[in-house]
Amino acid sequence: MAGTMGSWKTRDVVFQIELTPQTSSPAVEQEEEDWRTAILDYLKEGKLPADPREARKLKAKCARYVMVGDVLFRTSFAGPLLRCLSYQEADYVLREVHEGCCGNHLGAYALARKVLLAGYSWPSVLHDAQELVMSCDSCQRHARLSHRPAAMMKAVTAACPFDQWGMDIVGPFPIAPAQKKFLLVAVDYFSKWVEAEPLARITENDVLKFL
Repeated sequence: MAGTMGSWKTRDVVFQIELTPQTSSPAVEQEEEDWRTAILDYLKEGKLPADPREARKLKAKCARYVMVGDVLFRTSFAGPLLRCLSYQEADYVLREVHEGCCGNHLGAYALARKVLLAGYSWPSVLHDAQELVMSCDSCQRHARLSHRPAAMMKAVTAACPFDQWGMDIVGPFPIAPAQKKFLLVAVDYFSKWVEAEPLARITENDVLKFL
């Protein structure tokens, strides 16, 4: 074995140095437009859109926002300020609350409420929470089975096959005003509709008039 060691050769390593830069540069993802830009521009520099209607809407919208240093906050109904997040930050916060170390895979409304109680806000918090819950594999696999019908229940307009009704006389009761002590009652068995009329006497004319 010692005699054969001299015949071994190490691998040749070839280094290639390019003197000319590459013409193709890696694609740079464009950042999504931040919804806070217009609000920050108005609060910091007083910039408004050229359209008077849009400017008026922006002023009314900015009344609910405040700057603390360089951070944008939104006033909530309960009082504490909610930190405004970009959509990328909002996606991270939603996933952390929903399926993070302390997440318990809440439903959409409970998830959105928990994010707001945690002190964060952005315009589409409820819509984003619904999309996250609907796309969560664990939520779809282990969710409770829904027994609701696939379509909304509609009232049957043609009740002719089930048209049936009954009528009866109830009484006598203690005498009421106008000496009325009997009750003539008719019930529609399909719609459960009840019609009743108090009478002093049960006569043929009163029954025909009631019908």
